[in-house]
Amino acid sequence: MATPPARRPFGIRFTERVLLPFLGPAQVGDTSRGNAASEQDREREATLRTTLERVVGPDGRSYVVERGSEPEA
Repeated sequence: MATPPARRPFGIRFTERVLLPFLGPAQVGDTSRGNAASEQDREREATLRTTLERVVGPDGRSYVVERGSEPEA
C-alpha cells in the first residue's frame, strides 16, 4: 500500500491558498540582458555628461548641477 502524502506546513498552505492568487508567482528572468542603446540615447547621454555634473553635498547626498554653476551652501 502507498503511504498518504505528508501534510504541508501551515506557511506553505497559507501562501498557496491566500497569497499566490493575488500576488502570483515570482517573476524570473535574465536581468543581465538589456536593450542596446540607440544613437539618439547615446547623443543625449553625451550631452548630459558635458553639461551636468554630480556633486556630493556636506550631508552626503548627491545631486546634479550644471557645470560652471556654484552649488548652494
